[in-house]
Amino acid sequence: MKQGNDSKLNTTSSNDQTPQVLQYPTKKINSDDYFAEDTHKYMYCSDGVFSEFIYSLIMKTINVDFKQYTHALEMGAGMGRFSFALPEHFKQVYLIEPSASYVSVIKKLFNKENVTVINMSLEEFFRETAIPPQSVFFNFHLLHHLTFEQRKEYFTYLHKAHASAVFMEPNPWNPLIILQLLLYPDMRMKDEWQYLKLTKRRLSQELNDCGLTLTKYGRLCFLPPPITKLAIKNPFIRKLLFYLDSCKHVLPFFSSYHVFYCKNSP
Repeated sequence: MKQGNDSKLNTTSSNDQTPQVLQYPTKKINSDDYFAEDTHKYMYCSDGVFSEFIYSLIMKTINVDFKQYTHALEMGAGMGRFSFALPEHFKQVYLIEPSASYVSVIKKLFNKENVTVINMSLEEFFRETAIPPQSVFFNFHLLHHLTFEQRKEYFTYLHKAHASAVFMEPNPWNPLIILQLLLYPDMRMKDEWQYLKLTKRRLSQELNDCGLTLTKYGRLCFLPPPITKLAIKNPFIRKLLFYLDSCKHVLPFFSSYHVFYCKNSP
């Protein structure tokens, strides 16, 4: 595993395109005590069972050929609960996380040659890093922690970098998400509430305004994540839940997440 803040992605592509360095403003995205050490332990996963299950559901839901991408970059990797699947499916993976306490966790979890852990904010990363061609950005539970202005800046730089992106957010129509706020004291409504505004229509418009097009969309994960994490430890139940996810078409409000895949507008 490569570590540290040396996020120069010295990569080349088959068409020898020159990676673009983006100029990013200095305004910071907050990663204060909300992301402090020993908080949000419900996010921690010691293995990739949950991540691989979610990745499989994403593939089933949006049916994107990710083999066209050689680099996967996850913005706001947290403790890596969704990250495990990425090194298994991409040649090079970069986990970008602004919280030093979370970075210490994912450095221990991802001891792989094709994984680079970067302790930077989103703004610092875009300001200091050359984005290689054939890159796709993964974003799990990131957007609802950003303000509208920060999302607009992020989408604009994805457009300038000619990068595709996958966004997975809590399903705003699922009432059980509110229950998680009661179960986990580390979750604060003032830091989570924006997910209620990130509907398909709203986020699609924000993407379009910044030169990105929503090309694939769907809902996934029929059971709440805490129950799913426990249930899929049994291979038979995991397979059953994979097929049960088809119920999202008749019971869309039960899905825990909705996923967006976007590309540059033609």
